[in-house]
Amino acid sequence: MLALNWFLKTRIGLSIRATGDSMEMVRASSIDPSFMIVVGLCCSNALTGLAGSLFASYNKSADINLGTGMVTIALAALIIGETLFGKRRMPVRIVGVVIGSCLYRFMISIALRLNAPTEAFKLVSALIVAIAIAAPEAQRALALHRRKKAAMRRRRERRQGMLRVSNLKKTFNEGTVNEKVALNDLSLTLPDGDFAAIVGSNGAGKSTFFNAIAGSFYVDDGEIFFWTIWISPLCRSTSGAASSGVCFRIPLLGTAPHMTIEENLTIAYLRASGHTSAFSRSAAKDRIFFREQLSELHMGLEDRMEQPVGLLSGGQRQALTLLMATVVTPKLLLLDEHTAALDPKTAEKVLDLTAKIVRERRISCLMVTHNMHQALELGKRTLMMDGGRIVFDVSGETRAAMTVQDLLDRFKQGAGSELDNDRILLSE
Repeated sequence: MLALNWFLKTRIGLSIRATGDSMEMVRASSIDPSFMIVVGLCCSNALTGLAGSLFASYNKSADINLGTGMVTIALAALIIGETLFGKRRMPVRIVGVVIGSCLYRFMISIALRLNAPTEAFKLVSALIVAIAIAAPEAQRALALHRRKKAAMRRRRERRQGMLRVSNLKKTFNEGTVNEKVALNDLSLTLPDGDFAAIVGSNGAGKSTFFNAIAGSFYVDDGEIFFWTIWISPLCRSTSGAASSGVCFRIPLLGTAPHMTIEENLTIAYLRASGHTSAFSRSAAKDRIFFREQLSELHMGLEDRMEQPVGLLSGGQRQALTLLMATVVTPKLLLLDEHTAALDPKTAEKVLDLTAKIVRERRISCLMVTHNMHQALELGKRTLMMDGGRIVFDVSGETRAAMTVQDLLDRFKQGAGSELDNDRILLSE
């Protein structure tokens, strides 16, 4: 174990580990990943051969079938060790694998003492592996259930805001060289009918914040309430997730290009309108409704409902994406830089359409933008993010009297450094 730990910390050992972790980084470091894979396989086969020879010497016999099932045992040992010790430093990981192997053999010996038939050993091995794989997820689900109960209790005690986010934390690739703190104790309350514009540099955590609200992944800590519904990846299909509309920054992501305009609208309509049957279809009155909604865009799309969406321009597709998100009025609309890929004229048209829809339907809305003027002019509230937290929150008369320079100054006060994103600064 000491020799293996020493080897994995050498230049070639680190290169092998990096190849498994990020092949793109290895290529960027002028290391041949194919060579590293071959070296890794050679080392693993050499260790396998050494283990086999030691085992044969100990038993004073050898059998070609001795290696049957070794991959399953190795996988089980690895999973059991990682479940017990987690992803820690390399010496602990190596010890974890050894202990996992011992525990696996211990469980097999228990099966032997219980006189389990030989034919059932594969089933026992499969059950051990399945339990080892399921254990971390079961622990996470149990902890999530406890957090949910505690959060629901606190929510009943303090009813406030349509959307309430408390002490949200999320770190990607924790414990690795690629560790990134995306959300850092972020809290926000959004009243019903509020429209907030969010601005911040790349990596500030804006999109991660939206994905957390949408329930796209588990957060490390904190809670998100949509009215009385506790948001998590386990409830993405509940009424909470269905009541929010999302508009993407890239038009291609919000639509299915090879399906017609009508089919795209039908998918959005059936998903959000309460149709629970998997065999629900749009009716003739729904098509009339789609045509009326498309005519309000003033882009002539109502006469092109049978055409594939891929034939539309970027602005038309983004307008269609916005319409899909609001075809059934959502309680919360998330707009993630939905005009970023558009030319200025088209972007202005989509923004006017956005303001009109949000205003007329009284939709609560969070909009991410890199344009400082938009952050001050659209909606009722401006939020500035940096390092995964909200550093400035302004609304009302104070916001109405602010200029872009005032906003930059307040960002510097809250973040402790100047905003250095060229895209944002050039939008002035």
